[in-house]
Formats: sequence, structure tokens, C-alpha cells
Amino acid sequence: MARGFCSITTSARAGSDSRFLHLFPSSCQPAFTLLEVMIAVAFIGFAMLALLSLHHSGMQSVARTRELTQAAMLAQALMADAEQTRFPEPGRLTGDFQKMYPGQYPNFRWQRIVEQSKEFPDIRRVRITVLYGPRFHRTFVLTEFMHNPLPQLVSPNEAPDQENGTPLPGGDEQ
Repeated sequence: MARGFCSITTSARAGSDSRFLHLFPSSCQPAFTLLEVMIAVAFIGFAMLALLSLHHSGMQSVARTRELTQAAMLAQALMADAEQTRFPEPGRLTGDFQKMYPGQYPNFRWQRIVEQSKEFPDIRRVRITVLYGPRFHRTFVLTEFMHNPLPQLVSPNEAPDQENGTPLPGGDEQ
């Protein structure tokens, strides 16, 4: 804070008209200089800029989290559909959610890949990928291994191979 501001000195007041004395007080009053006010306003401006930037980042985080949550729920719905078929056929399917949810999720696409396990013939890997966001650059992937609910029967004339456990034709062992 500045030392003080005096509007008129006492020597200038001596010859003044007494009618205007109430307009110019004789005591010095404390006040801020223009430079101090400008620095304070600049400081408040920088603080507001930082707060607005933080608020913007928070809002973007909320939007990304909402999209991620929607993608997870949509992937779970697609996986539930795959589970209804019990043991989906191997292959690739793609689409959007307009058939399931008309007009609700225009910025979401999906892809389902079902692959047969190389080690276990009664296991299939089902991978659901939900693409979303600007130009579909973001992805959410849900993977589940599904077991064939029907038992795999081995015919009595096929005995398992001793080395890798696969049945040999005709039941002959090596």
C-alpha cells in the first residue's frame, strides 16, 4: 500500500476560496497506486485462468469416463448375447448399436471375434471390441473364454496318443 495521497497541499489551500474547502480535504488518505491495482488485477486474472483450465480438464475427464462406462456396458451386452448362443461359431462380426439401441449410441461401433483354442477343442475365445470417441480411436476390449456345454465324446476305438493326448485313428497305440 502506498504511503498516502494528498489532494492539495496546505500552501495551495491558503489562498483558496472557502466555498470549495469541503471538496478538497486537508488530511492525507491512504490509497493504492495505479501500478498496485494493475498488478493485483493481473494476479487475479492468472488465478482465474488456472482455475478455468482446471475446470476444463475436469469436464473432459468426466466426458471420457462417461464414454468409457458406456463402452463397457455395451461390450457386456454383446458378450451376454454371445453367451446366449452358448458356443458361438468361429469368425468375425462387426456392426453398430442402431439395431439394439436405435438412435442412442451413434458414436459407437463393435467387433466380435470368436477363435477356436489350439490346445482345447471345446474352448473358444470370444473377444468383443467397442470402438468409440472421435473418429473411433478409443477402444474397449472384453475377452471371455467359453466352454462347449456339450460333452466331447471319444469313440471307443480311438485311444489317446501317449505323447500329446490326441486320439489315434483305429485305437492303435504307438
